[in-house]
Amino acid sequence: MSEMSESGNYIVGRHPVIEAMSADSPLEKIFIVYGADDSQIHRIRALADRKHIPCSTVDKTKFSVLERTIGIERNAAQGVIALRTSRQAYTLNDLLEEALTASEAPLIVVLDGITDPHNLGAIARSAEAAGAFGLVMPQRYTAPITAVVIKSSAGAIEHLKIARVPRVSEALKECKRLGWTILGTGSPGTSPYTDEVEKGPIVLVIGDEGTGLHSSVRNVCNRVLEIPLQGKVASLNASVAAGIILFHLAQHRT
Repeated sequence: MSEMSESGNYIVGRHPVIEAMSADSPLEKIFIVYGADDSQIHRIRALADRKHIPCSTVDKTKFSVLERTIGIERNAAQGVIALRTSRQAYTLNDLLEEALTASEAPLIVVLDGITDPHNLGAIARSAEAAGAFGLVMPQRYTAPITAVVIKSSAGAIEHLKIARVPRVSEALKECKRLGWTILGTGSPGTSPYTDEVEKGPIVLVIGDEGTGLHSSVRNVCNRVLEIPLQGKVASLNASVAAGIILFHLAQHRT
């Protein structure tokens, strides 16, 4: 594989690359721009050496070419880009089974129509911080996991298991059949998000801030949680709403 190959997944930014190594993500190589030499760079090189990941020093011109190839703004990578091997693909049932093995009351986040990569990254960051086990995403009509998503998540997405499904509504029906409680988010909802939280395994479904949950998805939910708004804006950003509800669930389920 060429060092400047367009194939594979790239992780950009110092903190996301450190998080990826901490999560034992399979990295093929780390590219560091020539001249970068500070405590974070020393930490990255030390971690890479410990995990037997080769580091390559790249001159500034070639590093800029790599940034353009990935599709990120110049200097957005903070002088560090990692090439990872293909992400492990989970089936829905494998993801649910592993989640139940890890916890008696696991939390899974399902994305319904999240097409903005920054929103996807921010939701993944909140989900991981709130203790979610993994993400379920549709195979189509969703933002792909790119370098922008990984950087927006501050590397948190590297700690989450991810399953792709053909149809979100059918995946939720399977979760429900297996005993998971399905909680949607949106307005109008069927109950405030502050209502008593269910015990046992929970699936939280996050819809697009513009269109909300698809009707076929909404119909599967046990409840649709609404965040009461006091101001003049009609809705919250999807990642902000997700963060509020995720940490409410985390607080009342520990």
